[in-house]
Amino acid sequence: MIQKIIKVGNSMAVTIPQAVVKEKQLKIGDSVNFTIEPTFVADSGIHKLTQDLIKEYRPALEELASK
Repeated sequence: MIQKIIKVGNSMAVTIPQAVVKEKQLKIGDSVNFTIEPTFVADSGIHKLTQDLIKEYRPALEELASK
């Protein structure tokens, strides 16, 4: 899951989606453990090109992945 960092006063925060709050039965004051990994956001043109190539060559890619 990718969440954006938001500003809260002089601090930064990451919100927890309501679906996760319900699934994990979280409440205010609970302690949680999480991992931080910076994400790379690709140029939209590169993203579209990649998606088009995957769509066109999906069968071949899946066959290669199964070997």
